[in-house]
Amino acid sequence: MSTRPRQPAGGGAAAMRGFLLIGVAVLLGAALLLNSYSGDSAGPLDTSKPKTTGTGRGATSTSGAGASTSSTTAPPVSHPPAAVKVLVMNGSGKAGVAKAGADALKPAGFTTLDPKTAKSNVAASVVYAAPGFEADAAVVAQLLGLSPAAVKPLSNPPPAEVGDPGEAAVVAVLGPDSSAAGGSPTTAAAAN
Repeated sequence: MSTRPRQPAGGGAAAMRGFLLIGVAVLLGAALLLNSYSGDSAGPLDTSKPKTTGTGRGATSTSGAGASTSSTTAPPVSHPPAAVKVLVMNGSGKAGVAKAGADALKPAGFTTLDPKTAKSNVAASVVYAAPGFEADAAVVAQLLGLSPAAVKPLSNPPPAEVGDPGEAAVVAVLGPDSSAAGGSPTTAAAAN
């Protein structure tokens, strides 16, 4: 008669410990992978351009693959430019000013709504900011060559020259002092 060799006692327990160890390793790996996707990174293999944010005028912090520290004089942006809807209005009385202003914002990534003509002409350019978009409006003003003093809060109801701003978070009403109208915004701002 042949007899089968007996399994040593505890063989099933060793297999169970092995499966348990593998399960813990998988859970730990999944937790680390999920954690790597938190924050500003798109993941562990993020090869995007460095992202720059600011906490004060001239202060920046850069992150991302290959990031290096740099400084800039641009005011901080509180929202990604693509998330900021900007309405550029012509308040100068000259043709094409609103379109030229909107075109100046597109390379920076701002979402520009269809340019419009203001309800009335203005003596000086103004950039109106909805609550929470003041820093974004300061960047828009800078890109349009306007003084930071040109940034004003967007009131409710909106100013008469604006009318209905629609879904815009920032409204730029360009006057004859704007560079898009052929004016010199720095001298007009100094006169105010």
